[in-house]
Amino acid sequence: MKILTSALFLAIPLLVTGQQTFNEEQVRRVIAYAQAYREHLPSLECDEAMLSQRVKTGKVKWEVKIKATLRESRDGNEPGGFRDEYMFQSVDGKPAKPHFKTPYFVYNVFANSLGIGESPRPNCFDYRFTTLDDGRTLQFNIDSRQGVRDPSCTKIPDDYHKMMLIDTASGAVRRVERRISPQFADDNLEIPNVMIDYAPQRLGEETFWLPIRFEANDLHQEGRMIATYSNCHRYIGIPKILP
Repeated sequence: MKILTSALFLAIPLLVTGQQTFNEEQVRRVIAYAQAYREHLPSLECDEAMLSQRVKTGKVKWEVKIKATLRESRDGNEPGGFRDEYMFQSVDGKPAKPHFKTPYFVYNVFANSLGIGESPRPNCFDYRFTTLDDGRTLQFNIDSRQGVRDPSCTKIPDDYHKMMLIDTASGAVRRVERRISPQFADDNLEIPNVMIDYAPQRLGEETFWLPIRFEANDLHQEGRMIATYSNCHRYIGIPKILP
C-alpha cells in the first residue's frame, strides 16, 4: 500500500485577467489564503465510498468496494494539520473485518487534499496563471524548473507538475491534478498521478469547498483507487466522563 504525502492547496480568492507569468506576491496570496482556510475549517465527518482495482491490459482483474465513515480531526503534529480516521463499514457489501486486503489503497487522501502551501520557491518552480472560459476560471500551473542546482530543490523531481482550476468569482478550487515521475514516486512512497475534484459542502452555518472525488493510479498504471465523499458534517467529540 502506498501513502499519499504530497500537499495540495485549497481555496484561493485571487482574480487574475489574461495570461500571466510568475509573480511572487500572487503566489504568496494563494498560499496565505490556503493556510487561513485550513485554520478555519472545523473537524468533520463524511461518508466515503472507495473502489480499489487491479487492472491488467486494460481489464479489471480484481476489484474491492468499500464503504466507510471518514473522520477528519485537527492534529498539529500532521504536516497538513488534519489526520484521517477510517471506520470501515462494509467490504463488497459484507460487514468489514478487522483486516482485509485490497488491490490498491491510498491513506490520508482527504487530509492531504487540505494540505498547507509552502512559501514560493522561484528557484525550484515555474508558476503560471492562465484564464479560461472567458475569465471565469483561473488555471494555476506549478512546474519544477529544469537543470536547477540549488540545494533546496534536490528533493523535487525534475518532472513535477501540479495544475489547479480555480473559480475566479469565488476563489474556490474546483480541481487539482498532480503528477510526478513513476521512479521518484516509487522511491519516495508517493503517488505518481492524483486528481481531486472539489464542491461546496454545508457544515453547520458555513459552506466550505471540500473534496468530493479522488482518483489515483500506481507506478505501473495497474493499481487504481477512486474515492467519493458525501454527507459531510461537523464532528464534535464527546468527552469521556471518568468515575
